[in-house]
Amino acid sequence: MRALQPADLARSKSFIPPAFSTARPTFDKTRVAVLPLKNMSPDPNDEYFADGMTEELITSLSGVRQLTVIARTSVMRYKGSEKSASDVGKELNVGSLIEGSVRKAGNKVRITAQLIDAVTEGHLWAQNYDRQLDDVFAIQSEIAEKVAEELRIRLVDSEKKTLEKKPTENTDAYSNFLRARELLREDTEASVRQALNLFEKAIEDDPKFAKAYVGVAQCHQFLSTGGYEPWDVSISTAKTSLDRAINLDPNLPEAHASLAYLHFNEDDVRGTESEARRALELNPNLPDPYNWLAEVAALKGNPEETVRLNKAAYRLDPIRPSSIFSVGTAYLWTGREQEALELWKKTERLAPAYTYRGMTDYYLTKRDLERAREFYAKAEKLEPTNPRITWMGGFIAAMEGDREKAQLAIKRIESAKVGPVGFNFIAYIYHALGDLDSYFECMSKALEGHSVIPTTLMYSPLFAKARADPRYPELVERLRKQCGLAK
Repeated sequence: MRALQPADLARSKSFIPPAFSTARPTFDKTRVAVLPLKNMSPDPNDEYFADGMTEELITSLSGVRQLTVIARTSVMRYKGSEKSASDVGKELNVGSLIEGSVRKAGNKVRITAQLIDAVTEGHLWAQNYDRQLDDVFAIQSEIAEKVAEELRIRLVDSEKKTLEKKPTENTDAYSNFLRARELLREDTEASVRQALNLFEKAIEDDPKFAKAYVGVAQCHQFLSTGGYEPWDVSISTAKTSLDRAINLDPNLPEAHASLAYLHFNEDDVRGTESEARRALELNPNLPDPYNWLAEVAALKGNPEETVRLNKAAYRLDPIRPSSIFSVGTAYLWTGREQEALELWKKTERLAPAYTYRGMTDYYLTKRDLERAREFYAKAEKLEPTNPRITWMGGFIAAMEGDREKAQLAIKRIESAKVGPVGFNFIAYIYHALGDLDSYFECMSKALEGHSVIPTTLMYSPLFAKARADPRYPELVERLRKQCGLAK
């Protein structure tokens, strides 16, 4: 199966969205956002360390179960922003903000942190920490405990133990880990291979560093889904790494979340559900497991549960374009068109390419080709080589009777070399051309490549004609068998 891939995420670091709405949002002080910590180090190359500390602080705060902590992908969009605390609070619908800075010099580190009321912009608490680098984990724990105290949250013993747990005692391993994680975020073959090398160095320095094994697995999963490594080799290596991580730390949420994604890509529904739920038991602030559970719910024929789970991910990661797209299409495909339109109206500047894709989809379902062309043109201008947009152009051409242009779109998708997932997009164009034989042939190839996108296959109004074909139940039954849902 395939859901949205890491490479689908918007990469703009400079764009900051406008407020979602002019209406006054509900400010819940236990909804917290950690704004990107500023790098005050004398060496600008230490930017990775400040960004890493931001993510580590998010992780620490996520260990406090009474807090809802906004995910990294949303908060990092505020890096370098001069927006006021109240504006950020409105945009993320949070009541509390943490901001600060990091200064690293040799083996010493200074971290400043302050807790801000997003409504009044008042400073509730502030503290400077001057420590040795190997004491950085204690700083993260102390900040999380102080935030909980200021928000009148009483930590239970299990939460205190989680906060006090050190991922590694080796500072070289930790520095390599932080560098690797930033490179992994860049989502290119070159950057991920660099990240893989650094994760492996971290393991050499500390063979018991569980999070580094998760990093190795994530690199191999990226390389396999992107077609840069043989699937069977990459997945085998990823499995071995994740088994090692879980053996070292059975309660590591990131390891279970990564294993859920691996099972998802293998069409192992039961494994996906088990590991995703385990990840959320350990850390309910992780957005990705909700997305994978949403896809499983769709496959099981429960579209309303798909909407609920996508909304859960969106609340944790409200500025992540893929979260917006997933909620919008889930609304559209369950007949909640007005909610989809209201969402996209608010997110046009926030996630334009994804919003325009959603609006193109909407107008195609209405057979309003003029408006569909309008939004497709906007999407194509932003991402001219993205096959997820190219198929829409081919679909429109086919509906207009321009078979030559539709075939050209198919060739462009083939040339993009996106792996088996591309068969889905080619199939969509064949459907619009009225060639259901080729549609089912392509979908069968996508199935063989473990790359069927189940939500689109089963719920998009655009492919209702295929679902009325006697070959459709056979295809779905094969998919369900492949996923372990049928004998």
